[in-house]
Amino acid sequence: MQEFFQFCMRALLCLALIAIIPGRGISQVQTPRHVTTSPSSNGFYEYLPAGYETGSQNYPLLVFVHGTGELGDGGDDLPKVLANGPPKLLNDEAHPFPTSFTVNGHTYSFIILSPQFIYWPPSADVDAFITYAVEHYRVDANRIYLTGISLGGGVTWFYASMNSTYSNKLAAILPVSGSAIDAPSAQIIASANLPVFATHNQDDPTVPSSNTINNIALINNSSPPPTPLAIDTIFPVSGHDSWTTTYDPAFTHRGLNVYQWMLQYSRGITAPLPITLGDYGASLSTDKMQVDIHWTTLSEQNNRYFILQRSADGQQFANLDTIAAAGISGGGDSYTYADHTPFPGKNFYRLTQADLDGKTSFYGILQVIVPAANVSLRISPNPSSGTLYLDLVNPEQGMLQVSVLDIQGKVLRSFSFRKESPGYHQPVDLGGLAAGSYFIRIRGNTIREMQPFIIK
Repeated sequence: MQEFFQFCMRALLCLALIAIIPGRGISQVQTPRHVTTSPSSNGFYEYLPAGYETGSQNYPLLVFVHGTGELGDGGDDLPKVLANGPPKLLNDEAHPFPTSFTVNGHTYSFIILSPQFIYWPPSADVDAFITYAVEHYRVDANRIYLTGISLGGGVTWFYASMNSTYSNKLAAILPVSGSAIDAPSAQIIASANLPVFATHNQDDPTVPSSNTINNIALINNSSPPPTPLAIDTIFPVSGHDSWTTTYDPAFTHRGLNVYQWMLQYSRGITAPLPITLGDYGASLSTDKMQVDIHWTTLSEQNNRYFILQRSADGQQFANLDTIAAAGISGGGDSYTYADHTPFPGKNFYRLTQADLDGKTSFYGILQVIVPAANVSLRISPNPSSGTLYLDLVNPEQGMLQVSVLDIQGKVLRSFSFRKESPGYHQPVDLGGLAAGSYFIRIRGNTIREMQPFIIK
């Protein structure tokens, strides 16, 4: 009897010790949820902070996207998601994941959701999952964070840079060992002032670290650069796995681990956006002579005007025109603009909106490719050192307007010449222009020609 009593006391003592160990218990449980949120996802793991079930407060949301090795159907495959990143740390009995993080004097606990995807998800499917999370959990909409590894790192980059609607949903992103983005995509992230912290191993044999290095450079070299500037950490090691170190709460950057770094930032949305953008697109006209840009607003509040900008390289933009707002308070309207002088080749368009308080918002970058015209124009020498010669074969005769433009489309020089025969040879003085890339543009009644050239 005495031995049985001692056994019971030891058992109760063990239970008491387990109960007081911090970081475990119900708050560390990840629950599998077999829910279809999009064509590419049928399940996810759910982690809820301690006290979530009985409280009423909203919590920061951390969405983790796995790598290629964890792709699956969301059913029997779902445990694959526990292999890496926050899901693995939450599942580690030996090293409890912190139940909260303190930064700038405030303490936060995450809702952590880890969806499994069947294949590389399009950004619309990622957005569908975030929308599902906001609708079904008590999420602080100003504190939504997206992170992922390898494939998931690329998913994170692509979602945040797809359009300003997506980038403005996020408080910060943490892409790990991810893929490359281009300059227009980087501009979307920069225009949203979306905080970015990316990590990579220097000698990654699977996904080159140059992806991360170049992405950060493109974002920070945008015009204007973001606030805060994007940052990265390139670990001086080989191998593809940079996530074990990244997600370890013991790893810090300037005194903060990655969870604290994210929690520094929130979207800080305190007022409704001045417009809700509906359809937004650009296309080449049927005669291939102009680019038509159109957009609609579903609602407008304190909207003053739009600025449509154009670029030849997707980085340096110049204003094409200012379009007055329709002046409807609360309603929406439709807008169109025709660019009659697009660049040959790639044209990038960016819509900017200004409200009555002087604040501006960017609404993504569109690209249209304009094919070269059939009219025969040759320029020489190219590169040029002072004089550019134009040789044009076209039956039209009469006055021609010849312009020299910079890479942003700004007219630097203008000339008027008379064409008196089908064959046309004309020197153009370029003296005084700095070395760099330019365009020469010729306009007549039917002639629409533009070609790039270089001054050396």
